[in-house]
Amino acid sequence: MKKILMLSVMLLAVLTTKAQNEEGECSWMVKAGVNLATVTGSSDSKMIPGFAGGFELEYGLTDQVGLSAAVIASMQGEKEKDIDLELLFNYVNVPLLVQFYPVKGLAIKAGAQLGFMMGKKAKIDGQKIDIDNLEALTGMSSEFRKFDLAIPMGLSYEWKKFVLDVRYNMGLIPINKEGDKLRNSVVQMTLGYKFPF
Repeated sequence: MKKILMLSVMLLAVLTTKAQNEEGECSWMVKAGVNLATVTGSSDSKMIPGFAGGFELEYGLTDQVGLSAAVIASMQGEKEKDIDLELLFNYVNVPLLVQFYPVKGLAIKAGAQLGFMMGKKAKIDGQKIDIDNLEALTGMSSEFRKFDLAIPMGLSYEWKKFVLDVRYNMGLIPINKEGDKLRNSVVQMTLGYKFPF
């Protein structure tokens, strides 16, 4: 009986804890986590981990629908299995999302994301190489686009002011200018903390 009473009190506390923005409310959040990144368009591509972190603003359109915009530093890239090549890209991503809350605290989100490549490097057998020599060493073009466009979609759960977010960023345009059409493919998991605005 004590266990049932304790579980009931805990459930009531969770359900009455304020989560998500209400209509007309704004909040901002600092968040950090990890990417599991690869590219589509290459049969030899393997995921590599990288950092993701930044700031997000959210506005409550209604009690169940919110809009968010963020600026996220994102380490992306891929590893080619057969030649032990790692391509590492540093992006600043700007996701613009619609967030739907079917139940309190749980959000389903989707939208569009602009990406700006700020840096690129390559490694072969764990040794850094000059990325301009990539074509001579591997046959792969070293010309990469500085702009990316993706569709982010995912789920988040907010408890008190902590937000666990898991999303998939599906690249829409090739990141390379020549050769196979490689597109970013990133699973991103972050933990954030929300502040009222």
